[in-house]
Amino acid sequence: MLTCRISSNIMLRHRISGSVKRLQRFDLVKFSTTTSRSSQENKKSEDEDFEKEVRKLTEVIAKDLESNVNSDKEEIDKNFMNFKAQAEREAHKRSGTIFSWKVAGITLGIGATCLAALLYIRKIRLEEREKHMKYMAGKARIGGDWELVNTEGKLEGSEQLKGNWLLLYFGFTHCPDICPDEIEKMVKVVDILDSKPTNEKIPIKPIFISVDPKRDTPARVKQYCAEFSPKIQGYTGSEEQVNKVAKTFRVYHSEGPPSAKDKEDYIVDHTVITYLIDPDGNFHDYYGQNRTAEEIANIIELKVFKYRAQNRKRILGF
Repeated sequence: MLTCRISSNIMLRHRISGSVKRLQRFDLVKFSTTTSRSSQENKKSEDEDFEKEVRKLTEVIAKDLESNVNSDKEEIDKNFMNFKAQAEREAHKRSGTIFSWKVAGITLGIGATCLAALLYIRKIRLEEREKHMKYMAGKARIGGDWELVNTEGKLEGSEQLKGNWLLLYFGFTHCPDICPDEIEKMVKVVDILDSKPTNEKIPIKPIFISVDPKRDTPARVKQYCAEFSPKIQGYTGSEEQVNKVAKTFRVYHSEGPPSAKDKEDYIVDHTVITYLIDPDGNFHDYYGQNRTAEEIANIIELKVFKYRAQNRKRILGF
């Protein structure tokens, strides 16, 4: 644009110069010598006008040049600013993309961790529930209502003993060693629990049930129990009654062969287990020969604590 303007001005200048030359030649032909002074004055005036035109033209060219330079500078500045702004936008966009991916990655990681934790907790709960169901199924197969003859010759059983924790042991009064050891251990467990402070005492009764109804009469059972502790309550009954109770608690018992000298001298093979019955009359736990009295007492304390906590929740509606 600047070049076009300069070119047009130069051509205008040539036109003016040519016109001046033609005027000079025309004046020489037309006028005589007497008019040379007047021509010189006119020429001087024309030269001055020409110089003015040249100055004006120079000023216009200078202004155009300055205007174009400023315009180019502004355009360069504008382009630079646009480039800078675009670069900043691109950088912001890239950083935003990187930030978005980082956030997505962190969120995904946290989500995966939480999901894994929830699945693990669910697995643990399912295992505990399954274990509890198996335990409850086992409990349902052991124990139940029963009724036998007490040492006073009266029918008595689970219904009359409800409200107390019971330690139930099946044996026979002619047992040479195992039964006495287990009965002594059972009595010791009760003594340990009875020695607790009043607010921690557990109402528990030791129960002896004979699996030898032929020889163990109520009187014989009473005498046998008294040899260990007055706390023990003994029971016996007919063969049918005893078999029914033994079956209820899954207790194996079998009469062995009698001795050659005395038909009343025989050993009864039986299950050696002590059962824990809760105040509702339900089977709660069992203990074999390998458990000591102290261990059993500690376990019972824990069982009673859990039982009471569950009952409180049930009463409060939780």
